[in-house]
Amino acid sequence: MLSTEQLEQFESKGYLLLSGLIPKKIIKNAEQAMWHSLGMDPDDSETWEQVKRPFLTGFYIQKMSNENRIELFGLTHPDILACCTSEYRNVLMQLAEKYPDIPHCKCSEPDSVWAMNQFPDTSEWRITTPHLDGYARDLRLDPGTFRASSLTYLTNANPQQGNTVIWPEGPERIRAFRKKNPDLSNHVQDIRKIFLEIDLGKPMEVIAKQGDVLLFHHLLPHTSTINATQSPRFAIRFMCLCFECRPWQKKGEWNIWMP
Repeated sequence: MLSTEQLEQFESKGYLLLSGLIPKKIIKNAEQAMWHSLGMDPDDSETWEQVKRPFLTGFYIQKMSNENRIELFGLTHPDILACCTSEYRNVLMQLAEKYPDIPHCKCSEPDSVWAMNQFPDTSEWRITTPHLDGYARDLRLDPGTFRASSLTYLTNANPQQGNTVIWPEGPERIRAFRKKNPDLSNHVQDIRKIFLEIDLGKPMEVIAKQGDVLLFHHLLPHTSTINATQSPRFAIRFMCLCFECRPWQKKGEWNIWMP
């Protein structure tokens, strides 16, 4: 379980990056299953240009050309779902239970995976505008949009490899700004519009090892970046089918799992 210092960091900085929640064999099998699900050969970059869906699989595919990013929604491969270990769930729930008033999923385990795969891109690497999750939805900051979420790395996430960039000073600065401006809108999409007025502090690129888990809460400003290296970066979040998570509908019947 997490230490007092780790719990305090999660509250103030909005994130934790942890190792050891997923055994190496499980994460290796999950990476292989992701390559299989994409219909690609990890040793042949020519196969990375297009997803070749394996026979009789029912997930959604979306490609974002501006980031050379391929996302899969509703992926139910058992070797990938195995990343949701009991150790991972215990830590996630320890963090989530700190925010009992925030609506959340009542399911103890996810139903599927949302794959977020960043492939090599020739564009110049840069940090884009930060956001809070939920800015494209009609969601409120109070009591909060979700309790705790995570990003699990199926590969290494080396510098400029399509990594998430976070603003660790952001949560405390957002709280302070809202305290000084009590009449400020409670909509997530409105707070994003005034990030430049808040000064979120210095951004930090999240560098991770295969099997690491980035845990974060709803006040952590973050953004995605392109992959300026020669190796793909695979990461996953989890999805569910429950009614409580319908505000987090992502694709078809699949919602982001928000325990």
